[in-house]
Parts: sequence; structure tokens; C-alpha cells
Amino acid sequence: RAEIFDLPDRPIVTLERSDVSTYYGDHAKVKNSLVADGCMIEGTVENCIIFGGVKIGAGSTLRNCIIMNDTVIGERVELDCVISDKNVEIQPYVTLNGSSKLPLVIPRDAKL
Repeated sequence: RAEIFDLPDRPIVTLERSDVSTYYGDHAKVKNSLVADGCMIEGTVENCIIFGGVKIGAGSTLRNCIIMNDTVIGERVELDCVISDKNVEIQPYVTLNGSSKLPLVIPRDAKL
């Protein structure tokens, strides 16, 4: 690890975000996913990367998605092969599907 990350000619520059631990609701299911701190997950997440501050509503299902910082996903939302930029808001009962070769990309600050 030190050989990769501790070299003066290759510093790692990133914004530090100190959040509380992620909250997993009573009916949350998370499988094969990376979830950052500060999230609130009340739905199902499978094969996803979830950045900090994301809220996933009850009954929602996310598969094969990348969801970036501070995105809010309402209740009963279905997402498959979606890449969401920061600060996106997805209203309840929305279904969005991309494909593994052509994922659906949602731009920053979008309201759906």
C-alpha cells in the first residue's frame, strides 16, 4: 500500500468529507456494492457504487448503478444501469433503465 499511495511524486488530492456512518433501514438490502459514509439506504442496492450523502427511499431498487454525492432517490424508484452525477433528485415511482453497453447518464443537479 505504501508503494502505491505514499510517493511524493504521486500525491493523492481529494476533498475530505467527514460524515456519519451510513444508515441502513430495517428493510434495506445491499449486495456486492460499495457505499460511502453519510448515506441513508432504505431500499435494495445491488452491484452499485454509492457516493456520500445519498438517500435511497423505501422500496426502491438500484442495480448496476453509480450514484454520486448528495443524490436523493424517492420511494419505489427502479434504476438499472444508471450513472447519476451530484445533487440529482429522482421523484418517487420513477423507472429508469440503461444497458451495460449504454448506461443512462443523469447530469448534475437534474430533477426527475
